[in-house]
Amino acid sequence: MTLFTPFFKLNDYNSGNIIKFTAELSESLCSMDLYKASLLSNFIGFACEKEEDTSAGRGVIELFAKACTNLYNMFQSMEEDEERDGLPDFKEVYGKNQDWARAYFGFNILSVSAMAFLTRDAGLRKFLADKGISEEITYLAEETPESPYLKSVYYVDCMQRTCSNLKLLVLYPAGKRGFIAEANDINNCFHLIFLLEEQIWENFGRNYGMPVFEADQPVTDLAHGDYPDGFQGRPYITHFTECNYSVMPASTCGQEEIMNLVWGEMPPDYIPAIDGYAVIVLLDGGPQRSFDVNFLAVPHSALNPYVEIERELGSDEYNQWVKRIKEVL
Repeated sequence: MTLFTPFFKLNDYNSGNIIKFTAELSESLCSMDLYKASLLSNFIGFACEKEEDTSAGRGVIELFAKACTNLYNMFQSMEEDEERDGLPDFKEVYGKNQDWARAYFGFNILSVSAMAFLTRDAGLRKFLADKGISEEITYLAEETPESPYLKSVYYVDCMQRTCSNLKLLVLYPAGKRGFIAEANDINNCFHLIFLLEEQIWENFGRNYGMPVFEADQPVTDLAHGDYPDGFQGRPYITHFTECNYSVMPASTCGQEEIMNLVWGEMPPDYIPAIDGYAVIVLLDGGPQRSFDVNFLAVPHSALNPYVEIERELGSDEYNQWVKRIKEVL
């Protein structure tokens, strides 16, 4: 998903000051007409994409939050009036609240512009989260009538669940081994589990009881952000049973452990953490879990999904972590 090219050529205006110029424009967005500001955000986002510079992002995110709140209030008003079927008559909406109509007709462009920044800048993701409009974004993405002016808010909603440089502690009790890793730009734990198992196979293989990684190349390409042909209809079956730290010090998988699975649909940031590390415990012998590889699809070309193993734990460090977990339980 990329922005439309403005009607003029960026190079005609770019004398090395384009980011400074768009940053100044961005600061003025919230004081402008909501619709016109949303159209202008297209240019600001386009400059961000071309220059890979997110300096102008805060104003765009501020404007998105303002538009989002207006639209949420509009649809809530419709529900109060029991106008639940379809979209309202926007002539009537404009007469009732002009900003509601302005926000609606500019919202898809603004959502795409916001994505140009959110996909490239973890700080702006936090900035959006701090606005406290998570429920409003999800409502607009999931509970409103189908509309071309609302379709791209789905991607912003995905960004609310996308992790940024998440620290992982991964333990393998059967081998009394473990490692530290980092996960980035992943919005569901099925995707994280896939990339994690790929890294275990590449780095440790048989030491973790994983001699093969059973994924076809198109599926692997999909998980890393490509858009290959031929991945459809190819479910992935996990090698391990991935659980949270409540299962420690188990080394095999029983009924209690099943209740503490890392649920695939949940965001990675929801994995229970200790001392700043999201903890994943790898168990052998559990039920095979499979999932549709559509969970591996990356919603924007600027995202860089990965799990990267930083280092393996020494035996003393592994034992210290097991002790720490017992203290928490």
